[in-house]
Amino acid sequence: MEKTVNLEKRLVKEGINLEDLINTALEMYIPHPKLGTKEEMVRKLREEFKKTFQDVNVCALVIAGLYLEEAGKKGLIPGLSREEYKKDPVHLIADELLGIQIAQYIAGSRALFEFERFDKKKPGILKKLPPIMDDVIGGLIAGVLVKVCS
Repeated sequence: MEKTVNLEKRLVKEGINLEDLINTALEMYIPHPKLGTKEEMVRKLREEFKKTFQDVNVCALVIAGLYLEEAGKKGLIPGLSREEYKKDPVHLIADELLGIQIAQYIAGSRALFEFERFDKKKPGILKKLPPIMDDVIGGLIAGVLVKVCS
């Protein structure tokens, strides 16, 4: 039997763990009594991230982001030097497109607006991530947070 990749473990190799994802989501979460206590929200987020890590399409989009990040670091994106990549140029929008698609795939159109909030503020783990992965992981967190709150 062929071994499959586990997205959660793959992200840990990149320095991104489940607790970082949950804590970043909580930084942007606006508490609502109907959603329960902070502890209940942590439990719901953990469960939803675990489910989302099993979705082949989310996995494919996140892995695409990881490969694109690696290509950027090596200067292998045509028309974008390694030095320019490190500056996260405004004309490179593929990272935002990946993040938006991940968020919308997980939780629909409302997740687009949540993604924008994450993209502007760059809370938690996002501020520590390189130019492409901050948007990919921002989309993942935004999608999961919207799904849990819906």
